[in-house]
Amino acid sequence: MSSAGPKVKKVHNRTTYDVIIIGAGSVGTPTALYLAEAGVSTLVIDRCASVGQGASKAAIGGIRATHSDAAKIRTCLKSIEIFSQWEERYGDDIEWSRGGYSFIAYREREEKILKDLLVVQQSYGLDIGWLDRDELLEVVPDLNRDGLIGGTYSPGDGSASPLLSTYVFYRQGLKLGADYRFNESVSEITRENGRVRRVVTDRGTYEAPVVINAAGAGAREVARMVGLDVPVVPDSHEAGVTEPVAPFLKPMIVDIRPVEGSANYYFYQHATGQVIFCVTPDPPIVGTDRRETSGFLPHISRRLVDLMPRLRSIKVRRSHDTGRLTHRRLG
Repeated sequence: MSSAGPKVKKVHNRTTYDVIIIGAGSVGTPTALYLAEAGVSTLVIDRCASVGQGASKAAIGGIRATHSDAAKIRTCLKSIEIFSQWEERYGDDIEWSRGGYSFIAYREREEKILKDLLVVQQSYGLDIGWLDRDELLEVVPDLNRDGLIGGTYSPGDGSASPLLSTYVFYRQGLKLGADYRFNESVSEITRENGRVRRVVTDRGTYEAPVVINAAGAGAREVARMVGLDVPVVPDSHEAGVTEPVAPFLKPMIVDIRPVEGSANYYFYQHATGQVIFCVTPDPPIVGTDRRETSGFLPHISRRLVDLMPRLRSIKVRRSHDTGRLTHRRLG
């Protein structure tokens, strides 16, 4: 991380802007940065004490263009371009690593799903291909070989630190003139003649003709302030972090086989040597409750060790949601 911090900004009483952004996370901070870079006066309001304190800090850091929707692919390809060039351009280490993504198949069902998606993905210019069993084992030699058919591999995908990234977006935005108000909760968005006019918080009132809803899990609540029902429904995905070990794994591994309790799971090895893993629960855990569930580690451990037996002896340091220390081995 670059040691140079942002210049101290004088406190002022400005209340009128071109754009107001609600939410200082992984959407709000880069939006503010690029608006400020374009000369647009911008204010970001967040109820938390600093940037990235909502869902952003709970993310495991994967950045992929491996989607099936054209808009997502194009947007994420641009994101990868920005993340991969960030340190060279600004000097900040955001822990960017281009390890790739690999979606694996042990059954004909998953093979067909992945190969059908390849047609769409490649048509939108995504650098992704199918690797047969032996080719995939050259990329990920520690996969369980029994029943392995193959998988897709997209070498351009990668990962970065969610908190470092959000912070540097914030810092560069400050340098370009974006303003931030933390510890402020939006209570009202008023309109005049059908257009937004001002945002009212528990600490002040700010005017702007444009308001951007970047509130993440709270986006539906914000949208209702202007009479809209945006169908954003947050759900919790539990994750965990192991002790650091010697490098052995480059791509993010995604297993889309659904089993009772989870729709899929994914994991990768961070540059520090820690293996970071996450599961998509089925049925979803709807809401913003981040408390650890007792079944998470036993469930994910079985899946991980079955897929990659060498993970058996690695110790889990903590669960991602709670930060509580554990002494459980994956096996």
